[in-house]
Amino acid sequence: MSTIRVRRGVLASSMALALFAPHAFAQTSNTSSSNTSSSDQQTSQQSTSSSGQQANQKQAVKLQTVTVTGSMIPRVEVEGPAPVVSLTGEQIKDQGFTTLWEFLDSLPQVGQQSSDPAAWGSSSVNARSVNLRNVGPGFSLLLIDGHRVVDYPQPLNKQSNFQNYNNLPTGMIDHVEILASGASSIYGSDAVAGVINVILKKNYQGDELQVTGGGATRGGRRYGDINFFGGKSGENWHVLYNVEKSNRTALWGMDRPYEDSVSDAGYGSWSPASRMFGYQYDAQGAIALSAQNASGQYITPPAGTCGKFTNSQLSHSYSTTASGTQVTGVTDNGYYCSQPALFQNWVLTPGSRNNSGYVAGEYDFKDTSLQLYGSVALYDTVGISNTQLPVEATGQFYDQTTGQVINQAIRQLTAQEMGTSANTHDREQNWNLQTGLRGSFDDSRFNWDVNLNSQKYTVREDYTGIDVNAMNNFFLGKQLGTTAGGLPIYAMNWQQWWNPITPQQYGQFAVSGENTSSSWLDQVQARINGDLYKLPWVDEPIGWAAVLEAAHNGFLLSPDARGDNNNFQNPFGAYLTGGGTRQRYSFGNEFRVPVLDSVTWTISGRLDKYHDASRADVARTWGTGLEWRPYDGLLLRGSYGTNFKAPDMQAIYLTGSTSPIGDYVDPLQCINAIKAGQNNSTWCSQVQRPTSQYYNLTTEGSRLLQPQTGHSWTYGFVWQIPGVQGLSFSADYWHMGVDNAIQYLDPGTVLVDEAGCLTGLQVNGSSALSTYTAHVPGSQYCKMVTQMVQRNAAGQIVSEESGPINEASLYVSGIDASLDYKLQTENWGNFTANINYTDNLEYKQRVLASDPLQNTRYNNVASRITWIGNWHKGDWDVSISGVRDGGLRSPNYGSCNTLPNGIQPSMITVQSGTETVATGVCQVTVNGANVTVPDTEYTGHTPVWITWNTSVAYQFNPAMNLKLTVSNIFDRVSTIPYYAGGFEFVTTGQTGSEYNGREIFLTFDYKID
Repeated sequence: MSTIRVRRGVLASSMALALFAPHAFAQTSNTSSSNTSSSDQQTSQQSTSSSGQQANQKQAVKLQTVTVTGSMIPRVEVEGPAPVVSLTGEQIKDQGFTTLWEFLDSLPQVGQQSSDPAAWGSSSVNARSVNLRNVGPGFSLLLIDGHRVVDYPQPLNKQSNFQNYNNLPTGMIDHVEILASGASSIYGSDAVAGVINVILKKNYQGDELQVTGGGATRGGRRYGDINFFGGKSGENWHVLYNVEKSNRTALWGMDRPYEDSVSDAGYGSWSPASRMFGYQYDAQGAIALSAQNASGQYITPPAGTCGKFTNSQLSHSYSTTASGTQVTGVTDNGYYCSQPALFQNWVLTPGSRNNSGYVAGEYDFKDTSLQLYGSVALYDTVGISNTQLPVEATGQFYDQTTGQVINQAIRQLTAQEMGTSANTHDREQNWNLQTGLRGSFDDSRFNWDVNLNSQKYTVREDYTGIDVNAMNNFFLGKQLGTTAGGLPIYAMNWQQWWNPITPQQYGQFAVSGENTSSSWLDQVQARINGDLYKLPWVDEPIGWAAVLEAAHNGFLLSPDARGDNNNFQNPFGAYLTGGGTRQRYSFGNEFRVPVLDSVTWTISGRLDKYHDASRADVARTWGTGLEWRPYDGLLLRGSYGTNFKAPDMQAIYLTGSTSPIGDYVDPLQCINAIKAGQNNSTWCSQVQRPTSQYYNLTTEGSRLLQPQTGHSWTYGFVWQIPGVQGLSFSADYWHMGVDNAIQYLDPGTVLVDEAGCLTGLQVNGSSALSTYTAHVPGSQYCKMVTQMVQRNAAGQIVSEESGPINEASLYVSGIDASLDYKLQTENWGNFTANINYTDNLEYKQRVLASDPLQNTRYNNVASRITWIGNWHKGDWDVSISGVRDGGLRSPNYGSCNTLPNGIQPSMITVQSGTETVATGVCQVTVNGANVTVPDTEYTGHTPVWITWNTSVAYQFNPAMNLKLTVSNIFDRVSTIPYYAGGFEFVTTGQTGSEYNGREIFLTFDYKID
């Protein structure tokens, strides 16, 4: 009663393998080819469903029915109206990928990530999202064996729901299928940009052991994996079991020397003082140990102080003033201890320890068409990450010990002082249980399936924090009163300040925190499909399928209660609370109508009813597709559908989560300072503020949110090229859009827009102003955003609000193309090859309907090509693969070139219709007047990024196989763009922004029986 999946050996280079709606319940055969162990599958290349109908069309006609991606109706044709990508688990490993997420992130259809896993303040450090078509991680739907997967408990970027692709072990995967087009009329919410379906192994007979070891040749990322799987069968039953244990060590900043120094920032980002005297570490927040007097001068540390601390050296600080193109003054700010290797204790790529188990079984009732099935899966993961170690940053106070005012003092702790690396451990458990009953009636004309599924995901996050009050007491002592001017008085312990402390002393103010979170999903699904009747003029009957679903899901965030206190410092910079539930009821229909023998029309519709605290109520979606086969070797196809996404539960139910912000830029104060001629104002750069200048950021959800609506269409062809056996080509145009999208106004955007709305200006570079054009001053948006920031009489920020609104629009389009070739020879073995290409033509977005719709395609990687070739002969299997990413605009693109002395002019812009256009003419300010300088617009790009991978396998005997896999053969790592600055210095958003380098793995595979 299981549906079969078409093998690549049957239809050369075919990409339309079954998407498996819950086991797809097509009444065909008791053995599903999708349930065959990957070791029994021929090694083949990556492909797409658009890889083509083969010349031998009669073979496809003889195939049993399969469930085609994006459809609930089994069919004989393996090509559908929209392109699909599919790879087996073995093919994923052949390309050097050790996790499902690594593989998905390399696909041409997947856009850049919206969150850097190593970024400071990440609230989901151990999870990885997938961003199909660059629409956003929340717009892609993850399925396992055709069933929805529970959301990750913690929010992405402290804002929204997403599904974790990082905890699924590759050893359990039979194959993965990706439909990168909207499919809400089949799958409901979230399937706006597409669907990713992971098919686990089924129906394996015997036992097999796989052991893999390896790591990066540059150091770090050591990897070990043990995978045991097998299956047993009886007369009317079958059981499969799989246990996998893996360990991947973290990649630390110290493992990559070019990331080991703050001075590795792009030279274009160096300030005038940096160019005159050397890179200024304090300008980048890399202070290890310092104290400033009332005038802002650094108090020189005692001789030899810096050398007592690891990762510390004595540095000299300078700042400059400028007028026009000239540096007019230099200020000596004194000496302090800096961190030349700022990121050495930061995790660039988190490590993980995984223990996973999976058991699945089927039982056929004798003399009936009934089959009982079920499965239990447990994914247990410990993620290891770390960012900045605890730091003491005082506000202004009077020091009774020295009799002077201390403006600010900063003390970065070290791992040696703490006696620990202060890692954060995310301990995760994800349960997935299901059972079902399926059968047929009316002489197997109709098939039905009823499935019950329950999932729960929990995360316990253990981290190192500090008690700020206790830390202040340790270094400053108890407060001794206040001065006449209102400053607190302390008697600072300079002996402890200028010398390393012991782990025992650190224990006086160290605390261990624990955040917990959970999410759950319970769902029931009933499906039916079958043939209705034949039209008089065609041979095939009308196909029909229907689905009825009910689901209950929810989440709960339970952070450490001390995190709501400014005296408790944690590494996430947030205190996220909230929780809620949602019920959903759905009904869908699909018809497949053979209009002519060569023309097939499909139409589907779905109704989703929601009960939650948002304004989501009823969502109606529909889709249609057309396939025309004018002759056996050519398929012309197209599809259209409406889509929707229910409001994220995190966006609805996040309560007033408040976090102290002390490291920020204040655009309004920066603009005012520049207008006053204070071009070196510290408000223009992101620095750590004194405690007295911290403000509270409140982030909360909204119960006024409505569903996000969208549409998508595709059209293209699949062509078996005449005269060349085994060669096929496909090309498809795709387009999708989202309206009424939920836009999170992040803190930086709120502050920039507040300043622009109030002044009509924006900051260009660090010392120039230009016209603010993002929104019209006085508009509804400006009224809203200026109310989100509260300031005191001195103009300093007291509080800021951030949250979601239903306003944004996003439209993307592009072209997918694929070329597949398969050649069988008598003496030279068998060859397969595949090339996939995606060109993202448009990426148009806006926040409000009144905003201009601008194409920002070049802010993302515009094109990607992947390829893989395989050779098999006798006991040998060899594959070679690669990825090519197109260039990306470098930091500072569209601004003026920095002058040789470090001064950066501003770009003159003009308004052209709804768009702001750079003129290419640059200017500086002299005595309040703008003066043109002979400079040009910077148009630098990051270089094209190409990596190659290979694997070589040898079958010693029927039971034993050995495989060597090398990823990134030529050991490429990221380069630092000329204007890159800030965290890690490399440009994010493309495969080239990685640090791993070459990785080598050796896999031993032994079939026990």
